[in-house]
Amino acid sequence: MANAKRYDPTAEGKKPFFIKGILLYILALPLIVGLFFALISGKTGAILTLAIATALYLLGATIARRGFIAEREYDKSTLAKAPRLKYKTVSAIVLAFATFYTSLFAAHNTLILSIVLALFFMIGFYLYYGFDPTEDKVGELGIGVTAEEVIEITGRAKKSISQLKNIRRRVKDPEVEAMIDNVVKETEDVIAAIEKDPNDLSKARKFFNVYLYRTEQISSEYLKNLENENIDETLRGNFKELLQSVTKTIHEQKARLDEDDVTRLDIQIEALNKQLKNEGV
Repeated sequence: MANAKRYDPTAEGKKPFFIKGILLYILALPLIVGLFFALISGKTGAILTLAIATALYLLGATIARRGFIAEREYDKSTLAKAPRLKYKTVSAIVLAFATFYTSLFAAHNTLILSIVLALFFMIGFYLYYGFDPTEDKVGELGIGVTAEEVIEITGRAKKSISQLKNIRRRVKDPEVEAMIDNVVKETEDVIAAIEKDPNDLSKARKFFNVYLYRTEQISSEYLKNLENENIDETLRGNFKELLQSVTKTIHEQKARLDEDDVTRLDIQIEALNKQLKNEGV
């Protein structure tokens, strides 16, 4: 335990993600070997004990892997809610119990020693992998803006961008590709601005919820008809005009985000007044 290092999330990017947690699966290898020989010898008690221990270690390692994936997404995001399911914590408990069970029933150690080994494993897991994130990454929010709404809307916007990028790759029209690319880049700028200051979401709700969503829908329908060879020059021209209008709208949206904070204060006052009236204050 003296060589264990406290978990540091900033060091995660220094090693390939795919190897994270592999050590936890390796813990089950000696048990798998023992289970193999127990099967050959036909020792029913040993087979059952080793099978349960192996299953516990593999289950714990798999849960931990889910936790690592959730944590990576949390660390990569500028705005994020702390993971609701504490996979790493559950994994640590399952693996600690697996250690206790293996020590007591497979290695036939004493109860006290088995408990001590399980506790040491729990501490080692915490020092090496850490437990799950517990704090939301949302910054300071004003009246009328909730963390859930910011994360939901920006997450949905990123999915729309991903879909638009996929459409751009498949349209096979350089001019349309360039226009969609402009829409994508400009929208990413708006999302980045919202992530930097979530309170600006009040100025961008309509853009995200209506314009971007409808642009994605129409672009998907355009691609579908294009691949079915149902697009003529008139429709192609109309679609290009739409993309130009969307780009102009995004420019206007970005300008709104740069407006003085007095506008935001006015929105917050209005939201609070409505809330007070609804509550009868």
